[in-house]
Amino acid sequence: MEARVLDVAAPVPDGLAAEVRGLVVRHEEARGVPGLSEGRLRVLDAAVRGEPVALAAVAARRPDDGLLIGWAQVDDDGGGRTPVLEVVTVDDDPSSVERLADRAITRADAAGPGRLRWWVSPADGTDDRRAAARGFRVERDLLQLRCRLPLPGPRGGAGAPVVTRAFRVGRDEPAWLVQNNRAFADHPEQGHWDRTILEEREREPWFDADGFRVLEVDDRIAGSCWTKIHRDEDPPLGEVYVIGVDPDFHGRGWGRALTADGFAWLAAAGLTEGMLYVDAANTAAVSLYRSMGMTTHHVDRAYLRDGA
Repeated sequence: MEARVLDVAAPVPDGLAAEVRGLVVRHEEARGVPGLSEGRLRVLDAAVRGEPVALAAVAARRPDDGLLIGWAQVDDDGGGRTPVLEVVTVDDDPSSVERLADRAITRADAAGPGRLRWWVSPADGTDDRRAAARGFRVERDLLQLRCRLPLPGPRGGAGAPVVTRAFRVGRDEPAWLVQNNRAFADHPEQGHWDRTILEEREREPWFDADGFRVLEVDDRIAGSCWTKIHRDEDPPLGEVYVIGVDPDFHGRGWGRALTADGFAWLAAAGLTEGMLYVDAANTAAVSLYRSMGMTTHHVDRAYLRDGA
């Protein structure tokens, strides 16, 4: 029996948001990936709080008992960027993704079609064909690479190890934002952060300032490796969440050294598996991480529809 597909208006009821998070957990248990990113969940939480977010959402419920089995969401992450569509479902019907996506796209286009980015995790040829049929083209691939911890060799095969310190909440934000935004000047998600975005991450339950490693040179933050522990994984998974080096300090091997430093911190915290995300087009970074023993776990893919 086909699921009931329902439009969701803001503010989103707290109970529904909890159901969505439960759906994400069920999806990950069944398929190994969450299906809905942290960015979408942050916007969903903002919609629960009644904040003015641009949100177009659709829910799919099982007709017999009303269980939430699908969710599609379009939002601009509150930062005025290109709106993003993501779809998560535990329905075995292969057409369920299409129904949810089409309804969410229609809602998002109510004021006129514009640029829209569709993230799929993991993605394959079926997703390519589905996106193309709706006017999207492949924009970029994001590789999730994984490795065993600790990394083999001294400091993971790095050259001279760097000496880092913990991030100081309330003091380091301005200097770190300069380093981050210079390192990711052309990056669609990581670039152009402001203090509001950074402090939002600091309020996340997973945030640990000690695992946010900072490399300081001549009273400047020259680079950093921000780690994150996914304690809901079995076994827990350690992530190099954001790693960057200010362009003024390129060419010193600090990208490798900071990566090794971050994974060493995670290993010291008891983690046995590590991961990070890297843009597939960044061939230098991909080559670096593979040389450190990392292998591809899965590919996330962004599809882009240009505006009318």
